[in-house]
Amino acid sequence: MRSLFAVVFLLQAFVLVGQGLDYVALTIPAELRENANSVVRQHEIVYRVVSRSEARVYERKVVTILNDNHGHKNQLAVYYDGNSKISKFNATLFDALGQKVRSAKKSEIEDVRYLTGGQFYTDSRIQTTTIEHLTYPYTVEFEYEKVMKDFAIVDFPSWMPLTYEQSVQQSSFTAHVPTDIKLLYHLNALPEPEVSEEGGDKVFSWSVKLLPANRRESSAPPLSQTAPYLRTGLSNFRIDDYEGTLNSWEEFGAFIGKLMEGRSVLPDQLKSLVRETTAGLTTDSEKINALYRLMQDRTRYVGVQLGIGGWQPFSAEYVETNRYGDCKALSNYMGAMLTEVGIETYPVLVNSSDTPFFPVDESFTTSAFNHMILYVPGEKMYLECTSKLAPTGYLGEGTDDRNVLWITPGGGKLSRTPSLPAADNSYLRTVSLNINPDGSTGFSLDGHFYGATQDFLRYFASAERDETKQREQLNQRGVLPDIGGDTYKLEVEKDAPVAHLNYVTTLPGYTRKLGKRMFVPINKFYAYDYVPDKLEERKLPVVLNKARFYVDTVHMAYPSTMEIESLGEEVTSIDHAAGEYRSVVSTKPGQLTWVRTLKLLPVDLPATAYSDYRQFLIDVAKADGRKVVLREKQTR
Repeated sequence: MRSLFAVVFLLQAFVLVGQGLDYVALTIPAELRENANSVVRQHEIVYRVVSRSEARVYERKVVTILNDNHGHKNQLAVYYDGNSKISKFNATLFDALGQKVRSAKKSEIEDVRYLTGGQFYTDSRIQTTTIEHLTYPYTVEFEYEKVMKDFAIVDFPSWMPLTYEQSVQQSSFTAHVPTDIKLLYHLNALPEPEVSEEGGDKVFSWSVKLLPANRRESSAPPLSQTAPYLRTGLSNFRIDDYEGTLNSWEEFGAFIGKLMEGRSVLPDQLKSLVRETTAGLTTDSEKINALYRLMQDRTRYVGVQLGIGGWQPFSAEYVETNRYGDCKALSNYMGAMLTEVGIETYPVLVNSSDTPFFPVDESFTTSAFNHMILYVPGEKMYLECTSKLAPTGYLGEGTDDRNVLWITPGGGKLSRTPSLPAADNSYLRTVSLNINPDGSTGFSLDGHFYGATQDFLRYFASAERDETKQREQLNQRGVLPDIGGDTYKLEVEKDAPVAHLNYVTTLPGYTRKLGKRMFVPINKFYAYDYVPDKLEERKLPVVLNKARFYVDTVHMAYPSTMEIESLGEEVTSIDHAAGEYRSVVSTKPGQLTWVRTLKLLPVDLPATAYSDYRQFLIDVAKADGRKVVLREKQTR
């Protein structure tokens, strides 16, 4: 019966294909099912530029969902705001045979306000729907059209036909652009477009077919650098009454500068306060620190972005009156105060994230930014103006070592924020273990954390005043071994990215006893044990962009009735391009001291080096997880 059903199922599928329907799941080639949780059957994006201030985007996508690991591939979500509108929004479900089951009802379509962290009010919204089906495979067809005007014109579309665990049968992108406007584009793993003319427009066309799915690989470059990817822009555009261009970084920066003109005037009472705050200070560094603290005390970050407000900051007077602003408004406010005391500053556009999806490149001018900070050229100092906690001039990992755009009086200038060396993102921890005859252990921690390793401690010290909740959170993060210790003290330094943590407790189950022997982990709670997945074949480079330096010292005291039976090597040394590991252990009667340093370095390694990189981490985890075996002293 089962084989007869399969034959009938296949016959039905072939009949449907013969009728011109191509949503049948069984017709997907076997090579496109491999490593795939879903398959893009058809996909087209049509981008029509009507003028410098109006454009339309149409997208239709047909996806077959193979299993329940497909992520959100059965969801359509379209962003819009006060300067754009959705003119078409459809979602349809088909079964495994390609037969229509139903279309999404109005009650299944949500329209919600789109707020990101810290935003108070915005006109950004998302229209979204999700189609579920009881059995796999099934197919969804999504279709929408969006009209963009004024500010929304700069929502330039991009095209990435292939993502992880998803294969592609056919996908295309077409752009219709008036001849007096130049289409700008950046390509990765795609050919140059086919170019034609139609009704006074230039038409640019790209298409791909039969792309097999790729598995996600840890520590890989962003997809914009490894998969087929198209990013677009226009040589000329208009937002409200502002003419803009992406012909060069200099011209784009000049456009941003025009948006900021006249918005740095301080109200008289703030001018007086600025002069009063800096009176008697002789160096620019002292003045910057004083005014940065003034800004932190008087303002807070709140995103209020309506229309052009996504690009143009509120004035310094607005921030002073309301005591809040977004990143642009607060950077402008801080810059205005520094200008008042004769210190030059540049607003800076930056992509704030651990790993930007599209790293800004000198060769292609685009607004791949999501944040603004401030640069003081005389001090070579960047200021993060949205933080009420950061020390003056502290540049965290979210904005370090990447291309940024300075908005200078002469226009935009591409620069790069400094990379943070391993020593700046480090910790020094000293742990004392007092092993009792019954195996319980007195534990004390004296920790000093720097740079990125202190960020979350600084947050807890300020945002969470309940000590019990602090202990619970730090225990969940592996910083504290438990939450019931006798001593707990967390302090952060105001003027430096440094945190100090002290903790004392008793751990009843730290050791394991077997007869006359006791097995004692040297670094039970702080061992570095990250090992990436084993892969039969690595396809992508190994890219690590973080630098760390960890130093752990463990002093262990054990009962005088016991002695060391097994210790391991006194010195362990492991070297790789991605890091350096050193540990030294020394002993004397009743005591042991273990000192380990681990330096982790940024690297960009070819895929062929993955197995050696992984073996380095295996060796580090093994060395860091060492145990000491104690035994009762033998009597004669």
